[in-house]
Amino acid sequence: MNKKWKYRLAAVTLAASMILTGCGKKEEDTGTTEAAAQAVSLKATDASMIKNALSVTLSKDGQIKNPLTGLWIDERYANKRPISIQIENTYAAQPQYGTSHADIIYEMYVEGGITRLMCIITEFEDIERLEPVRSNRHYYDRKAVEYDAVHVFWGASDYANHNDLYGPHYPNLEFIDLIREPGGFRDDTRYMPHNAYTTGKALLDRINSKGLSRTYHDWYKKAFKFKDEFAKIKGDKANKIKIAFRNNSPWFEYNKEDQLYYRFQFEGSEWDGKQIDAETGEQLAFTNVLIQINPYSALAGYEAAGSQDLDWSGSGDGYYCTGGKVMPVTWKKKGSTTKWYNSKGKEIKLNPGKTWISVYGSKDGVTFE
Repeated sequence: MNKKWKYRLAAVTLAASMILTGCGKKEEDTGTTEAAAQAVSLKATDASMIKNALSVTLSKDGQIKNPLTGLWIDERYANKRPISIQIENTYAAQPQYGTSHADIIYEMYVEGGITRLMCIITEFEDIERLEPVRSNRHYYDRKAVEYDAVHVFWGASDYANHNDLYGPHYPNLEFIDLIREPGGFRDDTRYMPHNAYTTGKALLDRINSKGLSRTYHDWYKKAFKFKDEFAKIKGDKANKIKIAFRNNSPWFEYNKEDQLYYRFQFEGSEWDGKQIDAETGEQLAFTNVLIQINPYSALAGYEAAGSQDLDWSGSGDGYYCTGGKVMPVTWKKKGSTTKWYNSKGKEIKLNPGKTWISVYGSKDGVTFE
């Protein structure tokens, strides 16, 4: 071991000891320390990895913290990049498959007032079916880059093809287009175009055959900070959250027993409005719900097609819901990552768990009960 690496490892060890003792500070609003010290070790594997903060990982009993959820998962996923996959969200697309595996789900408008989902998934290799996979829009793939995710879709808009996927502007974007590449299939029990699907194994095979990195790149920064344990926030009541997306009129209902928000849409549907993952039979449920207020606009040159545009740069308002409460927040794009802040300008920490993020155009139409 050379002298330079000895100094680096010593610095890491000192930082680790400060983290594990909590530096004597209390977590704002929660009273919990930054890291639980019992039976937790800090690993730094080799000198080349120290450039990436994700390679210095809290581990315990063969598990590591998932940077997308703050939950413990098998340590074989340490520093592993996720996929982000476009899932159709029309009435004809129900039920969906594989969505309950997502660590984070984004919901955003596309043409015609319908929404489409982007599921960001770390543990994807063993998923038997992800369905129905649909086409990409440029503001989805640009958001996927923030998470250093391999973006997966079935075809793409003309604008995305010419400006993001096959243009020179987004060199960090890595993707799998299942309409052009192996790994996509059709479900004979459903009608096109609502029957395209893929599997975790097919995606892993394609990632390997394309030579895409399986680990996070050095430039990646974690999107969220997490509390060590679930804690209530100070805010107004939010046992029910409604977001006035036109086509599906979705809402969330809070269950205080398991401290999760359950997802509903298409009220009066044959599923009683429950958004179900048909692969697992589970209703989608989330510890955290973030609402990002970001105005949609007509995409210049594509107005006749009703194409939408979103500007991820700059900043804006939003809401953070957890534990049956809601508080106002702001978001700001800082470098390659969007960060979220409380009313005092301090970056918020989410409760450990899955997160749903709805991107809506204004505060009008967002209600809490």
